[in-house]
Amino acid sequence: MSKSISIFSLLMFVFLFSFSVRAQEAKELGELVVTATRAPIELVKLPDSVTVISKEEIDQREIQGLYQALETFPSISIKHNGWFGQWGYLRLRGGKNQDVAVLFNGVRIYDPTYPANDFGDLWSWMEAENFEKIEVVRGPQSSLYGSNAMTGVINLIPRKGGGPFRYEAKGFYGRYETKRGLARVQGSWRKMGYYVGWAGVNTEGLYRDSKFRQNTIDANLNVAPFSRGLLKGLKLDWTTRYSYGFLNYPQWDWESFKAYNDPHSQRRQTILFSHLKCILPLKPWWDVSFTVGYHFTRRHYSDKDDGVLGYRPDGSPVNDSPSKGLYRGNVYPVVFLNHFRLKDFGLLTAGMEYYHEKGDFSRISPWGKRKYEDDVDTTAYFANLFLLLLNEKLALNIGGRLDDHEEFGTHGTYKIGLAYFLPYGFKFKANLATGFRAPSLFNLYDPRYGNPHLDPEESTGGEVGLEQVLWRGKMRWSLVWFNTHYEDRINFNYATWKYYNSGGANTTGIEFEFDWRPTSWFRLAGNYTYTEGQEGRAERLSLVPYHQVGLRAHLRWKDFSGNIYYKYVSRRPAYDYTHFMPDYSRVDVTGSYKLHKGVEIFLRAENLFDVNYEWAAGYRAPGLAISAGLKFYHF
Repeated sequence: MSKSISIFSLLMFVFLFSFSVRAQEAKELGELVVTATRAPIELVKLPDSVTVISKEEIDQREIQGLYQALETFPSISIKHNGWFGQWGYLRLRGGKNQDVAVLFNGVRIYDPTYPANDFGDLWSWMEAENFEKIEVVRGPQSSLYGSNAMTGVINLIPRKGGGPFRYEAKGFYGRYETKRGLARVQGSWRKMGYYVGWAGVNTEGLYRDSKFRQNTIDANLNVAPFSRGLLKGLKLDWTTRYSYGFLNYPQWDWESFKAYNDPHSQRRQTILFSHLKCILPLKPWWDVSFTVGYHFTRRHYSDKDDGVLGYRPDGSPVNDSPSKGLYRGNVYPVVFLNHFRLKDFGLLTAGMEYYHEKGDFSRISPWGKRKYEDDVDTTAYFANLFLLLLNEKLALNIGGRLDDHEEFGTHGTYKIGLAYFLPYGFKFKANLATGFRAPSLFNLYDPRYGNPHLDPEESTGGEVGLEQVLWRGKMRWSLVWFNTHYEDRINFNYATWKYYNSGGANTTGIEFEFDWRPTSWFRLAGNYTYTEGQEGRAERLSLVPYHQVGLRAHLRWKDFSGNIYYKYVSRRPAYDYTHFMPDYSRVDVTGSYKLHKGVEIFLRAENLFDVNYEWAAGYRAPGLAISAGLKFYHF
């Protein structure tokens, strides 16, 4: 901890000294975010630590997987087992993968058949190009979003229909025989706005047997059908995403701690998220919204016996482990929200959520046949109050939530945040919040591994930080210290082969960010994160480095647009805390050039210097991967 304090003190001194000269009064950035309060609030006014990844940034990176969109941003650690489609996991502020709640257009998405009731390994499966933006709110957010939001929330906001007609189509080819395509149209027809997008990828993969095929379709229809009467102002908004994919994946060998090619190890997955949202302004100061949805996930695994897959360093064979499995999860969310505007100084959001979830699976393996099916209901009530006081020099954000889970009962969480605006564009901010994770159906009732006596995991997290906005929004920097304490962690006991509440964990660290936009054609942004902590008896956090650095530079000159991305990750332990992955630095480059009106050529070079590194121990990461293509558009 002394090391983190010394780094914090050094960075604080450097930046306070650098900006001690009188700066122009900061102009509000005006960027609106919804995730931190469940209502649109200007980012500059919030006490929370928020990252916004815009559609322009996603397009500039020329990426496919969600994990790629999140790279180079603060406190995000990625574990990935190779190229597109392979297993991917994320840790935010040192928390585990299941400590992050993932939202689709503000509604939590998860698979009830995953052991942790979380987003699972979909970071690589989830296509990112058709999102309007991604909002990441760091720190416990269970007071707004309930279970799993112990270290933060990631809100995937899809694109909406409306406006003048526009279209875009692009395709490219690159290393590992990777072919990708995208097509989307957007516009209005009478009172209705529409958007339809398709994205697909087809790759042979990084390993010999690691093919990945996927197609994703996004759609949005929105309409305000009434121009007069009691329902004047009513808006109906339907959003859906459907995705189907096929994957070959290697077999993991515990003894040699290495992955081996497995020709017939296959996974087929279907994902569907669909929401219908009704928004009605009842009074100038009161809006209500009502959302109903359906989420469906299906995973089918099939692995024929391929005999000996390879040999360990000691000469012993690695035999295939044939199996079959079918996992199906259904979730029916209902969300009711009220927004009360308190003149020009406050916003009260109050509402309720209901989730009915059902999971079933069957699996046949050398260890026997297992089947399981169950369902559970959760009802939650919450409120959040955002206030601007003292002539807008003080912002308060206070929230609370009560979750009533059918199996383990009720659980309350809270959130308290403040931001005080100082001269010279400074903002002091502090937050304290609690989070929890409900035991999943798998944790509770799996016939082989379940434990019906589990308690929910809990977390308490706090942060203190300082920000400054300079030169009318052209420069922004922030420095934040955070700490999160966990209790009743749910782990697996290999002696009893049951889940149990194992004890506590702690994480602490520092986040530094800056964003410099001196002109309309150049931008430089970067961040540094220091994270340390302990999990159970381990004095390190698995997969989490002490040091991470991310840099992004964007240049636009006439018809040329270029981008450079840099990522440094220090040495970190694997999940067994025994094997370590060495540190690495990686540079990615993207660029595009307008050949003609509505026609662009673009290029992406991942791992420009062909660095040999690992995201996950035992799996090599991609080497230099160059791809190029054409884009046609009408805006």
